[in-house]
Amino acid sequence: MKRNTLFGNEERVLEETIAKSKGQEIPHKIYKQLSKDYAKLLRQTKLLVKMSDKQQHQLSELAEKIRTKNQDLIKLDQEKNEFLGIVAHDLKNPLNAIQGSAGFLKEAISDLSQQEILETIDMIELASKQMFYLVSNLLDINMIESGKMSLTVATIDLLPVIQALTVHYRPYIEAKQMSLNLHISELKYLVSADRNMLYQILDNLISNAVKYSSASKKIDIYITKELQMVRCEIKDEGPGLNESDQKKLFSKFTRLTPKPTADEHSTGLGLFIVKKLVEIMQGKVWCESELGSGCRFIVKFPIGS
Repeated sequence: MKRNTLFGNEERVLEETIAKSKGQEIPHKIYKQLSKDYAKLLRQTKLLVKMSDKQQHQLSELAEKIRTKNQDLIKLDQEKNEFLGIVAHDLKNPLNAIQGSAGFLKEAISDLSQQEILETIDMIELASKQMFYLVSNLLDINMIESGKMSLTVATIDLLPVIQALTVHYRPYIEAKQMSLNLHISELKYLVSADRNMLYQILDNLISNAVKYSSASKKIDIYITKELQMVRCEIKDEGPGLNESDQKKLFSKFTRLTPKPTADEHSTGLGLFIVKKLVEIMQGKVWCESELGSGCRFIVKFPIGS
């Protein structure tokens, strides 16, 4: 019988030796005792080898875990450096604007007209808003990733939220000579959502449509019901996105190829936050786009009862 087990050849030789010693009383007893001792030694050796293999496997697993953790640490360090670079860059410009405008007012206020003073104050206000927006986004990300984002889900009518946002963005739309059209077939669209998160999500999507659309273009918002979800589609006539931009669209600190058409501020964090907030509320969000043909952002929320 062929043996494929560990020490199989040694066991076979031992058995053959015992078989040949049969008929010789004293040698046979000696061989039999030796065989028991040898078999015991073989079992102990097998156990040690088995334990060694197990330990080697455990060491290999541990080494792999250490390697993975090391890669995670390297990635975190890269993200930290990227984060600090982006924050420093995005805070530097508004800080310079505030400092420069304040210094200008201090030195020349007696020679400025009321209109010039108001325009300088507007610049300070805009710069401070940009800083506030960036800091708010960073705090939101920290709360989301640490699991501390508070959620108060209730049944909310989506339509008034959209209507309030269209009113809010009307001056920006008119300034760019654009148009915004809301398409609905019902008077209510009840969703199960957190009101503040819902507003923040839709605000970001509409804001992006305005930012990345040029003069004389239009934005269309469609609200429909399908199965157990309410679907909101925000369609613009902006430059659209290439495949590379679409792949990283909802990533953190994303800088896309298209730029705001009127030098509007962008942190590269908005869509990352949108996706996280939508998923927290059991919804879905995605983008459909072709380069040169604008974007369609679709977001779905569970129907409220």
